[in-house]
Parts: sequence; C-alpha cells; structure tokens
Amino acid sequence: MKPSTVNGEAGTNQRKISPAPKAVSPFGSGEDALRCARDLVPALRQRARAADENRALSRETIEELLDSGLFGITTPRVFGGSELGFATLVRVTSTIASACGSTGWVYGVLAGHSWLLNLFPFEAQQEILKNPLTLIATVFRLGGQIVEADGGYRLTGGEGRFCTGIDHATWVIVGNSVQKANGSTEARFFILPRSEIEVVDDWFTSGLRGTGSRSIRIADAFIPAHRSVSLKDMLDGTSPGAAVHKAALYRQPFSDVVPFSIIGAPLGIARGAVRDFAAHLGGRLNGKDDIVIAQQSPTLARLATAGAEADAAMALTLENATRIESAEDPGAIAPLDRARLPRDWAYAVQTARKAVDRIFEAAGGSSVYADSDLQRVWRDVNAAAQHFAFTWDTAMATFGRTMIGAKTDGFTLKTNSR
Repeated sequence: MKPSTVNGEAGTNQRKISPAPKAVSPFGSGEDALRCARDLVPALRQRARAADENRALSRETIEELLDSGLFGITTPRVFGGSELGFATLVRVTSTIASACGSTGWVYGVLAGHSWLLNLFPFEAQQEILKNPLTLIATVFRLGGQIVEADGGYRLTGGEGRFCTGIDHATWVIVGNSVQKANGSTEARFFILPRSEIEVVDDWFTSGLRGTGSRSIRIADAFIPAHRSVSLKDMLDGTSPGAAVHKAALYRQPFSDVVPFSIIGAPLGIARGAVRDFAAHLGGRLNGKDDIVIAQQSPTLARLATAGAEADAAMALTLENATRIESAEDPGAIAPLDRARLPRDWAYAVQTARKAVDRIFEAAGGSSVYADSDLQRVWRDVNAAAQHFAFTWDTAMATFGRTMIGAKTDGFTLKTNSR
C-alpha cells in the first residue's frame, strides 16, 4: 500500500484542545495513580481489538486518559502535574498495557517523554504547559538540516520515523545536530508545534498497530532559541530545567531515564497475557476431576514459569527506576549501576517477550486466528521488544565490556531507530 500523507492538523483522531481546558488534579501518591489506572482497564480491554484494526487509539481512550490526570505523572507540580517519578510511571504504564499494549505504549511515550520538556528553558515550559492537557510526541533522531539563525534555529528537510502519539499531540520534541558556521556540530533537542508538521501515514506493521507511530516531515521551520536544549546538558543533568525544578527527578541524565517511559508497555503486555491465560485455563478446567487436571501439568508449569518471568522482569525494572529517581545527584549513582541500566532494560523486556511466547505456544492452534486476542498480544510484545533500547546483543556485550574494564561507546542517538 502506498503511504498517504496527512497535512496540517492531525487526522480524525486529533485531540482538539478547548481554549480554556479544565485543570487536572495531581495524584498524591503512586498508589492513587495506580488505582486510577486499574479503573480504566475494563474499557481499554474492550477497545484493544479496534485500536489494532484502526491503527490508532480512539478519541474516547485519549479523552479518558486526559481526564484521569495520568498523563501528568512526571510533570512538575508547579504545572499541575503529580511529579511522582519513573517507578510510578512504569507501574501505571504496565497496568494500562495489560489491557491494551498499544494504549500502554502511547501512554508511556506521551506521559514519560514529556519529562524531556522539563529539561528545556523555563520559558518553553511555561509556553507549552500553560495548557495542562498538552500532549507531546517525540522523534529522537530527525533527519534534515538545522543551522543557527537570528534568535534561534532554522530546520529544513526534516524527516523522522516512529512518532508515537502524533495523532494526539500538540507539540513534538525532535533531536538533531546543529550545523554551525565554523563547521562544527552540536547535538540538541528542539520542540515544535504540531501545526508545522506533516504526518506520513506509513504505520503498517506487524505489532503495536494501535500506536499509530507514523513518520513526520518538516519542510521548513524556525525554532526560537528558548525551544531548544543541548544534549550534552541533558546527559550531564545540567539542563536549564534542572536548575529550575527542585526534585532530583529533573536532574537525572537523559540516557538513564528515557527507556523507563516505554518499558512498562512490554512488561504489562506479558502480565496481561499471564492473567488472561490463567483465567482461560481455569475456566476450561473448572469442575474437572484430578486426572484431567493432572494431564494439564505441563501447561500449568508453563503458565507458572511465564508468570515468574513477567514478575521478575517487573521487579528488576522497578528496582532500577527507584534507584534512579531517588538519587539526589547524578553523581550519587555508581558507574557500574549506571552501566547496568541498559543491560537490565534489555533483559527485562526480552524476558517478558519469552513469557508471552511460552503462553502462545501453550495455547495451541486456535491462537493463530485473527480473532484471537492472544495473537495480537504476541505481535505487540514482539514489536515492543524490537526497540533499540531493548536489543539483547548490544546491551549484554556492552555491559560485559564494562565488567572487565574495557572501553565502551558513550550514549548516541540512533538514526531512525525505534
């Protein structure tokens, strides 16, 4: 199918923000946010198949998430957010993804990557968060050229893939390198209004179809200086936002934080698969005699193993998230603990994928039909595990080098990588 383009405002799923949106009360604790997420699960499960078929989340789903206040998990309280941190974000994302993997992925990106905005100059934060219901999409590595211009930067020929949440966002954060007049380059992040972006409807994928993570194009745009931040400052924890917000949450290095935005989705997909298969199997075996149940011992053992894998992946991730968000200063995290993060992200997600694979194998031939929820879940978790942050070979080899004291490459932005 030839990709089509959607120009100007977003398509039919675009959230129309009213001129005077109502304020959303922040959550007082992570448990409050988690209870709210659990209340949304039944409705999200009912819409999961439609999201997959339509390659987009429904307006109703985005409206409910906006009204819930859950998008403000990592937003500073000064802007009406909850300022709760990454462990809560992972738990809430996981809960949502246990109902619908695509919804969990979109939620994690829009709620978690908005943390990036809080590293920008305060002027940009005030400009964008004056609307408490603002949603921000991201493309970490945008093609095209950015040069310095009077009062800011000029972007031409920008193109990027995997812009999750673009259907619902009003702003987009992009990463690129500024080409300076002296021939040097500087990696920076920029934020642009959705109105200056063209969306390419090319999201025809095997999994996570409901995320609608389409490509974007930016032919020509001027970006004021206050809507930009240096990647070096983001990595060092010395960004302008770090000087404004008191919470340690906003002083953590960019590279230590960003995958926590999306990792909850595959973990939640796995936990949902375990939950649903257990309910299905329990229904089949209800009232059966001991001999019949005993004959299912291999399947029951497979279910238990998958459950342990899903729980272990979550526990490992939450331990890391808590360690990062509780560090008062980036320097408080030991170098080996910091190097362990990419290893653990990959380990947790690939373990979650294996858990779903176990259940898919146990479910038999009926799981391959298009009307099977399990085949959608299986496609979604395998698509999520393809993200470059969860690449097993790279993560394990890099940490192995760290363990023996060998040099490793520093953090780099991946061009057109998911």
